[in-house]
Amino acid sequence: MKILYLIRHGETDHNAAGRAMGQTDISLNARGFEQARQTAEFLRRYPVEHIMSSDLSRAMETAQPLAEVLGIAVVPEKRLRELNFGILEGRTVAECEAEDPEAVARWRSGDFDAALPGGESRRSLMQRTRGVLDDIVAGPHAHVALFSHGGTLNALHTHMVEHGHPVPREHIPRVFRFHNASVSMSAWADGQWRFLAVNSTFHLAEEPRPLSY
Repeated sequence: MKILYLIRHGETDHNAAGRAMGQTDISLNARGFEQARQTAEFLRRYPVEHIMSSDLSRAMETAQPLAEVLGIAVVPEKRLRELNFGILEGRTVAECEAEDPEAVARWRSGDFDAALPGGESRRSLMQRTRGVLDDIVAGPHAHVALFSHGGTLNALHTHMVEHGHPVPREHIPRVFRFHNASVSMSAWADGQWRFLAVNSTFHLAEEPRPLSY
């Protein structure tokens, strides 16, 4: 059996302002660094033996406190980056709608091949994240911590939900809205994924958010 710990990066100023980041490289803010520290204190009780992270600063900075506590290195993984939002990066949806309402409407429709100008489609996100899960399943590590982004975590959870289905849905559901520094856990056993916890923030010293099982 393998256990996968999936962690969204801590808060950034863009998060606080409601601005999209995508693949723009933004650092954590003061609250985000504190969330990273608290997350490390929580996860140190688990037998994590391998840490991988999106190579963007906000994810790497969230992973670093755990790496220091456990004495292991963070392995950067470009495939764990957030969706590239194109013209939306650094801006709000409302700002982009004013500029190109048709492109934003198509993107928000859930069209699997839609991409904002200069951005990436959800199909591309699903294709690159699938390989990460395949590598973890085939790899030697039984307990893996993975630090990434909200949209990427949705893609990874969609792969888990759809695993083994002969015709996987071309859809990334927004059932799970991953909060900053949330911890989710999934187990790989008997050829399938099982969710142990989704979107837990009870380890953070702030008002708890809902936990999905």
